[in-house]
Amino acid sequence: MAVDLQKLKRKMRGVTSTKQVTKALQMVSAMKMRKAQEHSEKSRVYRRGLNELMASFEESPADAVPELAVVPSGEKILVVTFASDRGLCGPYNSNVLNAVRWLANEKGKDNLEIKAMGIKVGSVLRRRGFKVLSSERRPAWSHFGPRIQELSRELLELWNSGEYREIRLIYSHLRGMTVVRPEPAVWLPIEPTEGQAEESRSGGGDYFIDEAVTAPVLAQAVQRYLTNELLTGLLQSEASEHVARMVAMDNATRNAEELYSTLQLTYNKARQAKITQEICEIVAGANAV
Repeated sequence: MAVDLQKLKRKMRGVTSTKQVTKALQMVSAMKMRKAQEHSEKSRVYRRGLNELMASFEESPADAVPELAVVPSGEKILVVTFASDRGLCGPYNSNVLNAVRWLANEKGKDNLEIKAMGIKVGSVLRRRGFKVLSSERRPAWSHFGPRIQELSRELLELWNSGEYREIRLIYSHLRGMTVVRPEPAVWLPIEPTEGQAEESRSGGGDYFIDEAVTAPVLAQAVQRYLTNELLTGLLQSEASEHVARMVAMDNATRNAEELYSTLQLTYNKARQAKITQEICEIVAGANAV
């Protein structure tokens, strides 16, 4: 079967163009990932400071804000997902969807309500019959702080309504340069971590707190801790997306290089065969004369 050399050349140009795009996307994601990791590290440092502050109190966070620790009588679970607005990032969005599906199997699909930050996941969950309260685009870097504070207020209002027995966060996070699959983390009701409880019993921490202002200071620290947990989820989700896109684009670039090599080999063989055929025809014509 004759090979169309012009068609092969067009395919090779198309593969080269695609490889340039995937390489550029990989480089852009690498720069954005470093920025997201820097912000995420600052968030972890802030979280560590809040943990130390709360551990300095004899009173536990659950005692300071009992309305955030007591489980309401409601049966519903509010799930906040952090994912992407775009594709081309491998299984990143699918992992968040799988975590929601796992939680639905455990708690019951009808008991879940979703607030999605990242329209990809929100639209898929809505099509699959989940009750999606809201689905929004992830904010720009400059609006991370204001939007997270607003989201924290919204979630606290929903919690105080008594309709939900839990509020959970689902987002991918990084361990080194590896994207770890998301697991539903409990945001509310609050309970002291083991480290906080242990330090609290031993009087740990480097802070001196006037006992007269213990309750309001601790309550404010808890509020900031909850807000920072949302910010951590958003930042980790952002960094994870860029790492996932880097890996996906690197694989796409490698595949494009392999495909180009295959097409080039096919082109060279077809061109050589055509030249050989033309030479044979010339020789045959000369012999006939």
